[in-house]
Amino acid sequence: MNRLAGVIKSITTEKDISLVTVSATGETFSALIIDTPQTAAYLKPNQEINMVFKETEMAIGKNLTGGLSLRNRFAATVQEITAGTVLSRIILDFKGHLLCAIITTQSVTDLQLAVGDSVVGLVKTNEISLMEGSF
Repeated sequence: MNRLAGVIKSITTEKDISLVTVSATGETFSALIIDTPQTAAYLKPNQEINMVFKETEMAIGKNLTGGLSLRNRFAATVQEITAGTVLSRIILDFKGHLLCAIITTQSVTDLQLAVGDSVVGLVKTNEISLMEGSF
């Protein structure tokens, strides 16, 4: 499980869903959660939180151009590749934080990923969970 400490910057709520903007390591992330400030006391500006997302919910882009609907994008460097027959484990260095992505080995081949490559980590807004407190 990937974890990043952050601080809530803003919250936009409609009915039972909130779009939470989080600052983490100098970058802006978004999390879409089924909670509101009225149902979850930790949902307030300047609150320290943990962002959590699965390794299988992170994609990797290389040499991206043009628009993309994914809100959570961050520059990283490939630190390690452990290739299997079907899936590969990619460790990314994001500003000193090691994050893991599990992608198909065919994608590793197609992207010609190598240790040291500059890439973009991608996580859909609805795949990030928020947890109270810092770690």
